[in-house]
Amino acid sequence: MLRTKNEADERLARQVSGALDRAYRLAGLILGQAADAEDVAHDAAVRAWQSAGSLRDPAAFEAWFDRIVRKRLSGPDETKQPGPFIELPADDDRRVADPFKALLDRDEALRLIRRLAPDERVVVVLHYWADLPLTEVALRLGWPVGTVKTRLHRALEAMREGQAVQMSGKVASR
Repeated sequence: MLRTKNEADERLARQVSGALDRAYRLAGLILGQAADAEDVAHDAAVRAWQSAGSLRDPAAFEAWFDRIVRKRLSGPDETKQPGPFIELPADDDRRVADPFKALLDRDEALRLIRRLAPDERVVVVLHYWADLPLTEVALRLGWPVGTVKTRLHRALEAMREGQAVQMSGKVASR
């Protein structure tokens, strides 16, 4: 029994370790900030370890872990107000550019995604970035397929409207 428990723990540790980078990138694209993405990936890893008993089928690990990541993305911090802004001295050389913020600022599609509601954003990222079919997105989020389709439709409409506004602003400014 002890050998089986150790083997199960080792397998889970390998699976979680292998999924952390993907969880970090997924959270970073959805949240737009590296520090927040690190927190989500860490919290998801801890939660996965704590709730390992709920993983009935090791082959379904990715979907199970994605649901944990999604729950961490919509946790109590989602409604939390930003903390106070603390200005660092200009000569502080410890500043590191946030890779997600820089990417979101440069890329037009990602700028549009940033404006979406979190539930819409996660569907767009899982479907287009992770290249998952809608049925798999629904499975990973624990939502009905119809809900996923509705949120994707609303997200794409909002992105089209945002793009139209950007384009009209560019034309008007010329």
